[in-house]
Amino acid sequence: MLMSDGGRFQRFDRGGAKPESGSFWKESRMAIVLSMKTKSHQEDPDAELPDFLQDVCIAKKLAEMGKVAGENLKGQRGDVSQESPWQRPELLSKDVVASGKTWQEFGPMVASSAWYAGFFKTQHKVFVSDGSLAIEEMQQQWFGNFTTVLDIMHALSYSLAAARAIYGEQPQSWECYRRFATLIWQGKVDEVIAELDQYQEELGSSPADVSDTDAREIVRRSRVYYRNHRGRMDYPEYRRRGYPLTSSIMESTVKQVNRRVKGSEKFWSTEGGDAVLCLRAAYISDSKPMEDHWKQTQQNAIGIRAYCAA
Repeated sequence: MLMSDGGRFQRFDRGGAKPESGSFWKESRMAIVLSMKTKSHQEDPDAELPDFLQDVCIAKKLAEMGKVAGENLKGQRGDVSQESPWQRPELLSKDVVASGKTWQEFGPMVASSAWYAGFFKTQHKVFVSDGSLAIEEMQQQWFGNFTTVLDIMHALSYSLAAARAIYGEQPQSWECYRRFATLIWQGKVDEVIAELDQYQEELGSSPADVSDTDAREIVRRSRVYYRNHRGRMDYPEYRRRGYPLTSSIMESTVKQVNRRVKGSEKFWSTEGGDAVLCLRAAYISDSKPMEDHWKQTQQNAIGIRAYCAA
């Protein structure tokens, strides 16, 4: 199985860029090649939406994930740290690929790692992501025969955003979210789209100069998001096959990589940043490629250092 996401690191070779907000930051690209043990079922083992996704404790996490405006409901317990309550495949091994190159250059790197790991010959080939356009294009180009799964938490964040746009801070907004979440969990995405179409008609179309926080625009974005990814949201079938529904492993890996390269006092050249990303990915991979590297280096050492003339 494959997952992909992005991070950020600061550059000091800015190419003459002025010190404007965000001008020093460069996006990093990351992917993980996962070997997982799945267990298939005759029927959906978790047909009902878990309480975990209906409780207001999930609102803050979804709001942060989807950058959803608005106050959280009373009774909020804070961050959600518990494991997903539904069944997940057993993780056997994880190898990491990271780079500061473009997504077009990063795609072949991920495909090469997956090929050497034998993933193109496996029975179950799965690609999980948050639905971003760049990652989706990489998946279509290099992993077109993989089953693509939209991270369900990102999908639900759009439901929360739409519900708050429709009802504001009223209590009905949470009931609206729960209704959308239940339909999405059950794979009835078309019903959510149809309901959002109706709300869009009542609210009106978004004008050209509409604000991102305008209710009409938020509902429109949710409709477009679900229309674009409806083919990646067959969650009952994914659960039946034992596939993962979230990219939480990818998100934790991004944090592991960022711990090395991201920080207020850390600045990298473009080449240096790419090198340290690759090195960090190698060190946290389960296959331990750096151990083999150092063993070979020691075996091939001749005890003489070559120096270049000044």
